[in-house]
Amino acid sequence: MWYDLYCNKTKEYDPRYIPEDIYWTIIYPAMNNPGFRHAYTDKCFYNQLFPNFKQPRTIIKCSNNIFYDGIGNIISFMQAKSILESEKQFVLKPSVYSGEGVDIIFYDKNEYQSIDFEHILKLYRTDFIVQDIVSQHEVLASIHPKSLNTIRVISFLFHGKIHISSAILRMGVDGSRLDNVSAGGIACPINPDGRLAPMGINKNSEWIDSHPNGTIFSDVTIPSYEKVIEAIQKAHKNIPHFRILGWDFSIDEAGDPVLIEYNGAPGLNQISCGPLFGDLTAQVLDEIFYNKIIYSANTVTSIARKNLKEELT
Repeated sequence: MWYDLYCNKTKEYDPRYIPEDIYWTIIYPAMNNPGFRHAYTDKCFYNQLFPNFKQPRTIIKCSNNIFYDGIGNIISFMQAKSILESEKQFVLKPSVYSGEGVDIIFYDKNEYQSIDFEHILKLYRTDFIVQDIVSQHEVLASIHPKSLNTIRVISFLFHGKIHISSAILRMGVDGSRLDNVSAGGIACPINPDGRLAPMGINKNSEWIDSHPNGTIFSDVTIPSYEKVIEAIQKAHKNIPHFRILGWDFSIDEAGDPVLIEYNGAPGLNQISCGPLFGDLTAQVLDEIFYNKIIYSANTVTSIARKNLKEELT
């Protein structure tokens, strides 16, 4: 079933594809530490984790029912409400247990005559972040201006080196604010030189060569794409708890990469971009299934400690 799905584009079967049931039950827990996922990917802590990354301006954030302003000062509920009332636009999203555009609110003062900010804050209760809306580069905005069209990159850490598994550009359609395919958007692979591939895939798993607005994918080159890859390769090595990561970047009007979020349990991009580990597939799987160097690392550590304790006593 998985090969039929992954090979639909090329009609050529490739044994390097990773079936998703095998990935989530064996490979993912072998390479990533699931217990660290929610804490390390909490959007409220991106500034501490990635101080050198350009990020959307934080307006307020709430973590464990504690409110903070944009520079990290603790504030009251009513102060948070007052700050929101002074903003012209913002995006509010959960900072934990988030993804696929679920429970995101976009606010534009010009589009809303009145809004109950107090009700919104009470509705979300805790663990959320409010940020300014990024003004994206004209190249990306020209494809679909209503959505923030983001670059999703999958990277993995193997033998001390950060490898880029795949990259796609996600684009919104039909005036939607959201760009992910599950919300109706389009995903198109990005070549190593930053140019889009000739074909992208839509929510119906149909391969298309242009956006409904008319943009031909192969005519688009992602601005500052090399800077995105460079930033990921520098940052991933500092997060060893996740050997496989998904990164979402935008490019702002000045041409600078802007980190939108990163994901400790990313999808694989295999339908659009090919096998997860590429030419390293055999080596990665050998370590997981034969050498057991990575697989069940926590269990191995626990057993080793137990044996050491018995030896000492």
